[in-house]
Amino acid sequence: MPTPFSHLKQSQCLLLDARLPANMRSLLERRRSAFQLGSIIADARVTGGIGRELTHFYQLGEPITEAPWRVMFRRYPLLAQAKGDAHLAFLAGYVAHLALDEYWAVNMVRPHFWEREWDVSHWRDKLFALHLILTVMDERDQAELQTWQADSLTQCQPQDWLPFLHDDILCDWRDFVSRQIAPGGTSQTLSIFSRRLGCDEAILRAVLDDPQQLLDRLWRHIPPRLLADVEARAYAYTRQQLIHYLHEFAGF
Repeated sequence: MPTPFSHLKQSQCLLLDARLPANMRSLLERRRSAFQLGSIIADARVTGGIGRELTHFYQLGEPITEAPWRVMFRRYPLLAQAKGDAHLAFLAGYVAHLALDEYWAVNMVRPHFWEREWDVSHWRDKLFALHLILTVMDERDQAELQTWQADSLTQCQPQDWLPFLHDDILCDWRDFVSRQIAPGGTSQTLSIFSRRLGCDEAILRAVLDDPQQLLDRLWRHIPPRLLADVEARAYAYTRQQLIHYLHEFAGF
């Protein structure tokens, strides 16, 4: 659910997280570019016309009864045997992506957007607010990405890493994201979101740039302190799931 920039920011934090065992952090640092690509590749469906369930292993609006990353490994058992350290780091990034999205869906979107009553005129106001909060996070996290991110990401060369996404799709998405975060790059987030919402990009930009509109349309329903709390717990959950994966599937 969070954007690729937010997932890259999470991967950046995990690389420095002393609460990850040292041997796990060493793997992720040595194969950093693969870890980066794994952390964003589930969203390749945005440009590839691919259904969400194919890459995220759950459906929006339906209960999540099993961790999506475990669904992925159950559905594609060959992934349990990584082809090498780069493939393992890539899959670790994928696990981190799915864990963050799972936590966000279960603990933010469902209870605070879809199940809670808002004093708004139409359900689309909630959908608009959801994209506002995702963009707030997106722009904050893009600004906090370290300068190595773009060059490092472009160095990743997948080699038949996923049975459900061809390498061409992985490389296209790698290049699409790296161009945006490179020096002088232009974010495509608002363009993608405005098409999804069926509104002009300028409308989203105007609300984001107007504190009163942002308060009226987002923060009075989802206070910043709630966002901060969910994000902190989501990160802790993601780290835990990453540890579980590397311990159970790679013997760390």
